[in-house]
Amino acid sequence: MRALVISDTHFGAWTGRDLLREEFFLERLEAQLEGLDELIFLGDLFDFLFGALGEAVESSTGLLALIAERLAGKRLVFLAGNHDHHLVHRDAENRLEATLAEGAVPGPEDSPAIEPPGPGFFQSFLERRLPGVEVEIAYPTYSFGGVLCTHGHYLDPHARMSGSRGSRLLTWALWEIASGGPEEPTCIEDYESTMTLLTEWLYIAAQMPHGTHAQQNVFRAAQRAGRLGSTLSAPARGARRLAEELRSRGVGDGSREPLPSNEHFEAVVRDEAARQAREQPLAGPPFGRPIYPEPTVISRSDPTEHALEAFATVVANLGWDREADQIVFAHTHQPLANVRSARGGTTRYWNSGCWIYEPELGSRAAYARYLRYAWPGTAIVIDDEEPCPRLVECLADLNPLNGGPGLPAAP
Repeated sequence: MRALVISDTHFGAWTGRDLLREEFFLERLEAQLEGLDELIFLGDLFDFLFGALGEAVESSTGLLALIAERLAGKRLVFLAGNHDHHLVHRDAENRLEATLAEGAVPGPEDSPAIEPPGPGFFQSFLERRLPGVEVEIAYPTYSFGGVLCTHGHYLDPHARMSGSRGSRLLTWALWEIASGGPEEPTCIEDYESTMTLLTEWLYIAAQMPHGTHAQQNVFRAAQRAGRLGSTLSAPARGARRLAEELRSRGVGDGSREPLPSNEHFEAVVRDEAARQAREQPLAGPPFGRPIYPEPTVISRSDPTEHALEAFATVVANLGWDREADQIVFAHTHQPLANVRSARGGTTRYWNSGCWIYEPELGSRAAYARYLRYAWPGTAIVIDDEEPCPRLVECLADLNPLNGGPGLPAAP
């Protein structure tokens, strides 16, 4: 049995370039669909937090058509991430409303958010778009060949706690509201409650008339005011401390890495500025180099250890390390292959990376770190005849750090 795990296409997002709406990148992925028994989509198929629902769904047409063509008679398993978590929240609301309609009154011990998802509109949508493909909706985990798969968005509060004072205060406030106390989450219900407070607010904002346009204006205003680091960016202070510690041990030192040429870097900056001006027309002049909001509280150009340690905390808290010693997660947009947490233990981790292009263009060194840690176009192969999962880098030949030309310009 053989499965391919992909994630984080972020269809419809204004925060980057969702590559799998373009034919060139669909062809790169198609080569990996041969001989599969299952395709596991590990969350953030759509971006409902930074994109309108209709636009997000429409953007996925090419990928879903490819899956319908290449996986007839096979299986698609879908797990929601934080950017399409509204699918989970809506399903829980539907179950609650159905229970009330039947005359029953759920007690406080009922926790619909972690029950197996019902069929709902999304399964019907996938089955209509994928005739001949068996569809399963799973959440928050799914196991294939002894490998546990999950999106990984529960790591965010732990990552915030190693960040700035503002990040820690936000996390304490969310824990207090969601779980009734300042203690960190230790069960799925607490993680779900903490996360839903933010995801549903962003979902509502993005789906309002002109909602995504308003988000872009707020982001642009934050850039102009110089408040980006304290509002929409990652917890830079904690990440910086970790990076300095890692550099002292000779790990993740971007200054020792080869840098792309100045000519290539400036060409990427020009191309991205032109693309953003075309796809995100905003009032007023552009502000400096293009900057993308961080996809998670972990910066995509930071060393990967920060995210791994936060996720390993989740795994320990929820006991997932007792269910499997090989775990695939996503969410951070940073592909990983067969790594172990500093916490110790036998659990080994893989990360499926992403298919959205959101380069860090603040400097040539930052761009080089993005190329190293978060280059898109990756997936994980799980084969029960192989001893462990395997990272596939579908766009490695295009990575400038490997001598490649970079991504082709957006059509």
